[in-house]
Amino acid sequence: MSQGFEAVLSEEALPLRPAAEDPLGILADRVLAGDTEAFGELVARTEPRILGLAWRILGDRDLARDAAQEAYLRAFRFLGSYRRGESFEPWLVRIAVHACYDLSKKRGPLPVVPEILESFVSEDGPLPADEAVLLRQRRDLVRRALSDLPEGERAALVLRDLEGYSTEEAARILGVRPVTVRSQAATARAKLAAACARLMAPKGGRP
Repeated sequence: MSQGFEAVLSEEALPLRPAAEDPLGILADRVLAGDTEAFGELVARTEPRILGLAWRILGDRDLARDAAQEAYLRAFRFLGSYRRGESFEPWLVRIAVHACYDLSKKRGPLPVVPEILESFVSEDGPLPADEAVLLRQRRDLVRRALSDLPEGERAALVLRDLEGYSTEEAARILGVRPVTVRSQAATARAKLAAACARLMAPKGGRP
């Protein structure tokens, strides 16, 4: 991260909605009121989303579990910075994204989850052996291109294109302006499209 974790949590609040409309916010309020068992229910309700997000960013299930565990440890530690009435899930997702950032810095280049790869290089049905080999080579090269994306571009692509967040929601989660998210996501897609174009270009006179 480019700033301390406490600073990330103190940035402009994520979109608000009444706690009565947000079951997760109600649980967070219970934890803040001293009901620590409610945090276990928070984890149970959000873990599939957080694990999926971490897997898409980190590309490895073991790393995703480590990132999710770290995210929940941070969430419990810094729950006092959660603003009552604020939508809880984006607040937690922000923590998870930064946990992924920190873990990726320690682990080096990241692999890519299949669903991202398949959206750029896929096949229609069974292929002859020679074409299957070529497809695997193309996928390996595109996987490297995806792995080389800066963390901001990768996170913007995951949040917008795979997690379904709006530009504004992704911007608040990442702590940047909406125009930055649009630029990062567009740049990521352009880089991947260029990589695919290079891979699909004829070589040695073959069509």
